[in-house]
Amino acid sequence: MDRPGPRAASRAVRRYLPGTETVRAAVALAAPLAVGLAFHHPEYGALASLGGLFGVLAAMAPARRTRLRTVTACLLLGAAGAALGGLVDGRGWTAFGVLTALALLSGMLSSLGRTASLAGLMLLLNAVLAAGVPPSTAPWWLPPLLTAGGGLLVLVLCAPTGPPEPRTRHALTGVPARRLRAFLRSPAPWRYGLRLAVCVGLAEALVLLMPYERAYWVPVTVVFVLKPDLGSVFSRALLRAVGTAAGLVAAVAVFAAVPRGWWEVPVLMLLGALLPVLSRRGYGFQTAAITPVILLLSDLSNLEGTELAGQLMADSLIGCAIALVVGHALWPGARRTARDTAGAGVGFVRPAGGPIG
Repeated sequence: MDRPGPRAASRAVRRYLPGTETVRAAVALAAPLAVGLAFHHPEYGALASLGGLFGVLAAMAPARRTRLRTVTACLLLGAAGAALGGLVDGRGWTAFGVLTALALLSGMLSSLGRTASLAGLMLLLNAVLAAGVPPSTAPWWLPPLLTAGGGLLVLVLCAPTGPPEPRTRHALTGVPARRLRAFLRSPAPWRYGLRLAVCVGLAEALVLLMPYERAYWVPVTVVFVLKPDLGSVFSRALLRAVGTAAGLVAAVAVFAAVPRGWWEVPVLMLLGALLPVLSRRGYGFQTAAITPVILLLSDLSNLEGTELAGQLMADSLIGCAIALVVGHALWPGARRTARDTAGAGVGFVRPAGGPIG
């Protein structure tokens, strides 16, 4: 069978229109919530929609094989993270230890390439959210199952679309055990992992000391800003603060104008449709699109509205400060690590994929 040449592959990528991603994101965010509302459990639908959001972020590669592989890896590790976070929810310093260890693993995976890094990001994010969201009466295994269900919906929506990816031969070097030893002996994974672990650990310690329940947005912000293969920490911290502020303004407007319940389904469809478009315009735009989605989904069970929006902004600024001061200004070799990462071409910002987080 003839394999597609570079020109054919390029034409196929151009034919992969943004409208495909727009429809997929709108369905992945809104459909699970609609199902949850229909069965009188909007909080369950919100969890599945959150899994759909993370799946959409993982599905921004145009080539079908890469997209399916990335979404599958993120689905599996994201569900594992949600399960681990649920098991340590409310366990104080035990949760601190587990989440710090997961941050170390997530940072180390950053050195293995885009798919492994994004899967590690979803592992850590889902664990932080599951351990930080106020506990519900659901059994511990249900949130990871619902989160995985949202990711599975994205996987189904991804399957029939996108250009084929040219087949390439990859040489296998060593046996798995030898490759694992080489990975563990390399300084780069440990350098990435330790920096992320220290900053996430500090954020989690602050969460334990804060006088309110929903301070999980502090470590979430640290993860997004400091993930070592995502680019400049300083610019991402600045863009995240600005994007979060813009997203919160939009969320407050939604809270003021839209009744809670079924009216939020078309709102999520609109926000989902905007997500791929804004993601390709830059990290600040993507943050502005993601923030109201997470705020709406997080607020379905508590209905705190604008009060939660203000807290989210404060937590984002604290997380940005931790990443900038501890993970960038005070961390030895942080600037050199950023240059090495950029020179190696490792990261999420791609013309075809756009920024993540």
